[in-house]
Amino acid sequence: MSIDDLARLRQEIEHERRARKDAEQQFEEKIRELTLANQLLQRHVDTVPCIVVALDSEGCISMVNRAGCALLGQPESALLGQAWFERCLPQPSGKSLMFPLFRQLVAGDGQAGERLAEYPIIDGNGQPRLMAWHTGLLTDPTGKIVGTLSSGEDITEHKLAEAAIAESRQLLLKIIDTVPARVFWKDTELRFLGCNTAFARDGGMQHRDDVIGKDDYQMAWAAQADLYRADDRAVMASGVARLGFEEQQTTASGETVWLRTSKVPLINDDNETFGVLGIYDDITEYRRIEDDNRVHLAELTALNTLLIEAQNQMLRSVKMASVGQLAAGVAREINIPFAFITSNLLALKEHLRDLLDVLAAYQKAEPALAGHADLLTAIGRAKSAANLEFLQQDVPNLITESLDGVNRARTIVETLKDFSRVDTAEWSLASLEKGLESTLNLLWNEIKHKASIKKEYGEVPEIECLAPQLNQVFLNLLANAVQAIDERGVITLRTGFDEQTVWVEVSDTGRGIAPENLDRVFEPFFTTKPFGKGTGLGLSLAQNIVQRHHGQLEARSKIGKGTVFRVTLPRSRPVDTDDS
Repeated sequence: MSIDDLARLRQEIEHERRARKDAEQQFEEKIRELTLANQLLQRHVDTVPCIVVALDSEGCISMVNRAGCALLGQPESALLGQAWFERCLPQPSGKSLMFPLFRQLVAGDGQAGERLAEYPIIDGNGQPRLMAWHTGLLTDPTGKIVGTLSSGEDITEHKLAEAAIAESRQLLLKIIDTVPARVFWKDTELRFLGCNTAFARDGGMQHRDDVIGKDDYQMAWAAQADLYRADDRAVMASGVARLGFEEQQTTASGETVWLRTSKVPLINDDNETFGVLGIYDDITEYRRIEDDNRVHLAELTALNTLLIEAQNQMLRSVKMASVGQLAAGVAREINIPFAFITSNLLALKEHLRDLLDVLAAYQKAEPALAGHADLLTAIGRAKSAANLEFLQQDVPNLITESLDGVNRARTIVETLKDFSRVDTAEWSLASLEKGLESTLNLLWNEIKHKASIKKEYGEVPEIECLAPQLNQVFLNLLANAVQAIDERGVITLRTGFDEQTVWVEVSDTGRGIAPENLDRVFEPFFTTKPFGKGTGLGLSLAQNIVQRHHGQLEARSKIGKGTVFRVTLPRSRPVDTDDS
């Protein structure tokens, strides 16, 4: 080898040495850069509050951050290289359940990653902590999968809270389902957020979850939806509860029921209304019972009024009987005094007429005493002192009025006796016109201030009847006629007959009866009089008496013109008439 060859070889060796040295320096620089990058990565990973762990393709720990070490209760040096799924996860069956899924993941099965999204680990205290995982694959420069990098968030408390909330919700729903009332709640768009089972079934749904998201138009009561929604909006707009109001509802069976409903606005912590809560009870049966009770009360009231009226009628009968007995006794006792008073007054009237004739004769003779001035003066003084002219006119009038008074007293006693007729409370022949006159005499003091009486009697024949009861009919008709006249009017009494019947009419010029009330005037308890002014039983009782006589009681009327009541009775008593 020549010197030049040696020099050339030495140069090549030097060049190679320098190249190797440069390569070593570059490698060391790379190592320093990688180390720095790794330190920066580790520093960044350590700042992450959740666990970050890198696993190699065999599932062993190749990196774990500071939060992971703290959670696992082990230093990094103790964890590196450890089998993650066997060391850090619970093993309920003695072997890892997650490791096979990890092997599938690193083998390229993406679905296995979904199943590894949530699984527990054992913390430093030996307690399981449920973690939510986000896992990415680690690959080499050729794209080969060499491991995984995962971050995990502790969701144990969140899951416990969710479970507690779910349990509380289920408990609340069970409680709501046990109450007999229907409960529901809606959002501001009036869609159902929830309800109890009873409410769902009312709406035609099988389960309460079927109601969620629907509105009233999709329920069995769609016909009432507009009304319900208007109520809901009013409650939400006012922010004030509406309690205990009654409304109707159509159920899934097509039945219409009555509800007692309460609604309150749903308000959050920010005082914002986010819906409405409603609760209602079916009160259909309650209302039915209430209506039945109202009917029963009305029936009891009617019966009580009938009893009172019957009692009053009985008392009136007893009073009239007493009056009749008294009148009969008085009539017997005073007939003789009436007779001799009448006789004496008639005799006195005749004697007075004679005395007045004698006095007139003396007055004619006075001119003959013209020469006796003292006698004429004495006679004139006596005539002036006695007021002779007044006595000549007044004394006959006094006697006449006294006779009229005695006759009037006798008529009143006889009228009371005839009106009560307790001694003839059986069927007998009687004059209807005489009964009218008796009744008129009894009511005259009430009638004379409001009406004049016009009589158009047809001289009807007597009929067989219960005269006191018919007198009661005439009394009611005359009393009604007087009450129908507001100021001054006319009451007309008419009678007539034909071959089969006799009839009596009592008409007035009063205010009249409205057409819609005319057909009801004979109904028990119906009255157009103010409260407390009438029982509505007078005409009903009158009709019963007329029907007992196999007759008819009819009315016709014109507003502002007056009313006519007509009693028509058979001339002959029917053979099947009850004597009682």
